[in-house]
Amino acid sequence: MPLYNAGKNSAFFRLSWQYISLPDQLAWIPPGRFQMGSPEDEPGRFMDEGPTLKAVVPHGFWMDRYEVTQKNYLNLMGENPSNTEFSPDMPVNRVTWHEAVEYCMRMTDSKRSAGLLPKGYVYRLPTEAEWEYACRAGTKGAYSYGDSADKLSEYGWWAGNGGDQPEPVGKLKPNPWGLYDMHGNLFEWCADAYVAYPDGSAFSTSGTMKVLRGGAYYCPSNILRSACRAEAQQPDFRWILAGFRVVLAPPLGQAED
Repeated sequence: MPLYNAGKNSAFFRLSWQYISLPDQLAWIPPGRFQMGSPEDEPGRFMDEGPTLKAVVPHGFWMDRYEVTQKNYLNLMGENPSNTEFSPDMPVNRVTWHEAVEYCMRMTDSKRSAGLLPKGYVYRLPTEAEWEYACRAGTKGAYSYGDSADKLSEYGWWAGNGGDQPEPVGKLKPNPWGLYDMHGNLFEWCADAYVAYPDGSAFSTSGTMKVLRGGAYYCPSNILRSACRAEAQQPDFRWILAGFRVVLAPPLGQAED
């Protein structure tokens, strides 16, 4: 079982008699249930955000506090697809869904080889339900800090404060679970296919379009809401507004048991 204390992320995972040290940039996300989607009266909502449903995230997991950076992507993949000048803390963009999945697989293999992978866990993309659950961080409003866009510039890069490219990760305030840039900066690939909301399970394999969440630096405020699912693209689509972050979680399929 994961060990964590009084609402704070633990840096250790107990595996049999061993303790595996986990990077500080991973935030522990506890298992739970939440209302996925947005109510019909939420300003700026889209039809595909409803009807709301009680979604289940049955297993706790860790999520990277930051979007994957150019430095980390280059170190693992040997290339940098970004269209911006290289900067270590800049989030990597123009990554396809397939490339994001490959990054996760390579990270899993690397950590396993080093003896740093907890048993029963892999690095992968979050499901759409896991992403929204982590973004909300126990909140129920339009954003993780409340319902109004008045404070959005304190938490995310969007059309109201962004420029012509993404910003380095972690410059603004985190959400209540310590995750940065969940609102804006770059859209983030999820593991799921884009389909109508199912019966409350946390993963869907049907369909070919892949979900992107979170909004980006050029988007209006309603695209950055916690429930917004305004973007879905083919998995080989390369887009300047698309990045990703990883989770350390049970493999898909096992995570839904």
